[in-house]
This record gives sequence, C-alpha cells and structure tokens, in this order.
Amino acid sequence: MLLDILRQDEELIAQAGPKVIKKALEAGVAVYYLDNTLGEGIIKEMPDRTRHLIDLRDGEEIILQTFGRR
Repeated sequence: MLLDILRQDEELIAQAGPKVIKKALEAGVAVYYLDNTLGEGIIKEMPDRTRHLIDLRDGEEIILQTFGRR
C-alpha cells in the first residue's frame, strides 16, 4: 500500500514539470530546463516553442545551437 502511494506521487511529480512549462510558455515567458536528448547544458524554450541550447558566460546567455519548434 505504501509503495502504491509513493508510485502515485512519483507520477504526479513527473507530470508537474511539463505542465508548468506549458503554462509558462502560454503566458509568454521563456523557460529553462535540462534535456540531455538535445545536448549537455541548459535548454531555453521561447514562447513560440523555438528551443536553444545555451551556455552562461559572465552572466550572459550564449546560444550554442538552435532547434526547431516542438
């Protein structure tokens, strides 16, 4: 029973990230996250769904690669 409860929480937690990302993008806010399928580093997704692999250098964002929209 306890394992079932933990599994349910794990599923809810896994669903939280995509839901928050979707809401932020719909509100017109860029989001930052990790996605190793696109490369090592930070992904910045724009409200138009364009994604960039970025690096932060001296407090500035450097675009390393741009991916198409999701």
